[in-house]
Amino acid sequence: MVLVDTSIWIEYLDRLNPLVEREMDVLLRAGVVAIAGLVLAELRQGCRTNNQAKALLARLQSLPYLEVDRDNWLAAGQMVADCRGRGHRLEIADCLLAALVLRENCLIFTLDQDFKRIPGLQLYAIR
Repeated sequence: MVLVDTSIWIEYLDRLNPLVEREMDVLLRAGVVAIAGLVLAELRQGCRTNNQAKALLARLQSLPYLEVDRDNWLAAGQMVADCRGRGHRLEIADCLLAALVLRENCLIFTLDQDFKRIPGLQLYAIR
């Protein structure tokens, strides 16, 4: 399973990057794309109209949904603290997605380089 981050969805939906578009088509056809609430919320906030939002959310409805729990929130807070201790700054939102990926033992597909700072996280790479 591959959790797709908002940065990839934007590139894919806006057709900004042919490499991302091709790779997402492959992943979607294979049925291995998952989504999380944070990603849904970020994508929803970018919709200009309610009709656009309805169409987008209908498209994403069939994807496996990864739900955050209490342990994920605590793990995300620990990741932020650990990175701060190493002199890096990470956003809690990124760490929350990372906690989900680690819990589910899956990959994350993202353009956000901050995810590389999280130990043990497996990044999905365009082939």
